[in-house]
Amino acid sequence: MKIAICDDSDNTRLEIADLIKRQSDGARIDFFSSGEEITASVEEYDIIFLDIAMKNLSGLEAAKSISERQEKKGSKKNVIIFITAFKDYMEEAFDVNAFHYLIKPIDGEKFSRVFSRAAKEINFEKNDGYIMVKSGGVQQKLFLRDIYYVESSNKKAIYHTKNGVFPAYGKMEDLESRLGGSFYRCHRCFLVNMESICSYGFDEITVVNGDKLLLAKKKYSDFVKAYLRYAKGGGIVNV
Repeated sequence: MKIAICDDSDNTRLEIADLIKRQSDGARIDFFSSGEEITASVEEYDIIFLDIAMKNLSGLEAAKSISERQEKKGSKKNVIIFITAFKDYMEEAFDVNAFHYLIKPIDGEKFSRVFSRAAKEINFEKNDGYIMVKSGGVQQKLFLRDIYYVESSNKKAIYHTKNGVFPAYGKMEDLESRLGGSFYRCHRCFLVNMESICSYGFDEITVVNGDKLLLAKKKYSDFVKAYLRYAKGGGIVNV
């Protein structure tokens, strides 16, 4: 794992490096003291810690520059975590698709949680888990991270994804094992990607695209336990 720490404070750079080494002793860590330095680097990093309020080229401007360069090259986007002493910057941070932000002085426990999630996000991107389905007579490659949920209807499995809806033949029982532990069979007709859940109630689950799925009442207790296990295991949570 390659990590960059960009902050104009020597103490902050060393503090973050120490916190990283406690969780990932084998990580490669590079230091930068300004936005100009990191944007001039040709290295590709998995995680970048960026101080928002650096002089001259700010962390926000550096993040935009790095993102634009990656889009032009078509390379994998890295995980950006902003470091800031001012909460006023948080909204701007998410405008450039920041993964998270940390407030100075940095809380060790909060850092541990955020770093663990970032590391799992990187691992997921590298694995790029997917399934192949035949939809409309064409073989489709569907990345698991892009699937909101699967719906069963008239002997077909309908994949609702970020890139559209893909109906294909398939049994929900088979899909449960194929899609893995981040998917949950919340109803006989629905298999939901827990990463896409944004809220849930006693008999209904809402996913991030706004669709509402039935949650079988007899499954509510088991669903809550499964979702908590998923979250504690470092799964991406939107609730």
